[in-house]
Amino acid sequence: MDKEVSIIRLIIGWVCLIWYLVILIVAYSGFVEILIKFRKRSIIKSKQVVKDDNLEGVTILRPIKGIDPELKSCLESSFCQNYPRDKIQILFCIEDPNDLSIPIIESLINKYPTIDSKILIGGEHYGPNPKVNNLSKGILQAKYDILWIMDSNVWASSNILKNSIITLNENLNNGRDLSNKRPVKLVHHVPLALSIEYNEELQDLENNLTPIQSNESRIKLTNRKNRNPSNKHKECDIKQQPFLKKIGSKLDEMFLHTSHSKFYVSLNNLAIAPCVNGKSNLYRKSELDKSVKEIPTNSKSEFFTDLKVKNDAKYYSNLGVGNSMKFFSRYIGEDNMIGIALWENCNGRTGLTGDCVIQPLSGLDNNTLKDYINRRVRWLRVRKYMVLLATLIEPTTESIICGLYGNIGISILFLHKLFTIKLFVFHMILWVITDFIQYNVLINHTIDEDNMIFLPIWLKSVNQVNSGTRLLRWLIIWIIREILALPIWLIAMFGHKIDWRGTPFKIKKDLTAEEL
Repeated sequence: MDKEVSIIRLIIGWVCLIWYLVILIVAYSGFVEILIKFRKRSIIKSKQVVKDDNLEGVTILRPIKGIDPELKSCLESSFCQNYPRDKIQILFCIEDPNDLSIPIIESLINKYPTIDSKILIGGEHYGPNPKVNNLSKGILQAKYDILWIMDSNVWASSNILKNSIITLNENLNNGRDLSNKRPVKLVHHVPLALSIEYNEELQDLENNLTPIQSNESRIKLTNRKNRNPSNKHKECDIKQQPFLKKIGSKLDEMFLHTSHSKFYVSLNNLAIAPCVNGKSNLYRKSELDKSVKEIPTNSKSEFFTDLKVKNDAKYYSNLGVGNSMKFFSRYIGEDNMIGIALWENCNGRTGLTGDCVIQPLSGLDNNTLKDYINRRVRWLRVRKYMVLLATLIEPTTESIICGLYGNIGISILFLHKLFTIKLFVFHMILWVITDFIQYNVLINHTIDEDNMIFLPIWLKSVNQVNSGTRLLRWLIIWIIREILALPIWLIAMFGHKIDWRGTPFKIKKDLTAEEL
């Protein structure tokens, strides 16, 4: 009996140790890549001398609904790219003709008259995904094959477009040559978020862009809750409790600058499967059409085996050039499904450029602790059906769980005990130091002003964590995020409903979404 227990302990010890080493290798490969490639804004040099006249044209699509924090500067970043202006087309896709963002967009179009840009309005419905429904009209009117799809709430630095074109055409990943076995078919950028100070004057300006600011119109503001303007004591609470009011945005910022970014970069380098966030993606319209056209006859992917999926893919392909995007309206996570389609049906892979896109979070609304938890639960539930295995093992990539089973493995095999508290403390100290260094590297990348055409005011106010007070606040947020990681995962696993832009959906086993 004792011998059997001993064997079981050894098996447990080796399993824990091996998995611990695997996670450390993946995590630290991402960390080292960020140190090397993301310390400053990247400028990728082409292997060929290409004159501006010979550069390919690009259509930038920005799907928009309501006014997100710092919307104007986020949208303006599309106009401020180090790229020939006559090679850029910008299409702003809007569903509602009364959308509050329209005056802001019109002001930008007037500010940059030499760039081909316009607003497309229409409320077509092809499936439960509102972003794809909104985008589809833009892709049909795109005059260039290369499409750069950016969410309305992200800001991009001036070199990203040129870096992305070179990466796509020369088969690069973070500036490195790749083998020709799988060419890059989708270029993406590391998504980050920044919790910025609330600018009351700017907020008032945005709210006054329409003659009457009704409660109904306020609901249309994407990232705000419906508040009663006359309720003064709530405004006072915001000013008196800035930390509590911004904790959700601070947690988002921490998650994206630490855990998410290191594994996002590492998994992209490993290229086992597509790992794509849809904040900023660039690919060819012709390749997207081809990936959908292959589904009815040649696709071997388990995600596209359903007969209805095949029939819909055939239907949209037969509609002609640019209609393939409509096929992805059936999925809430269209970004990952597009990545899978290009990966499986075009033998492609994804590539990074060493760039980040930044989502500013004002901390005013939808940024409480509960809001943060709801956002993380929502996306974990989506990922549960898209990449089940990766979602199931996700808790083992977090510092606390990773430290526990790593400690058990080392303690059983080498220290002849079940757990060693000093070893666990050492693991946690090493992990927090790693995250602190990585956080500051990415912040430094974000505020780097080299070769910049346009750097918004809110970005200039961002600073590294370089004082005792800031370090203490940073550490508190880091600890809260790490402690919440497992409870959030458990909540996500026991449920199917998600809320997207105020509309409830249920994710089905075939990855399609059903609006409730």
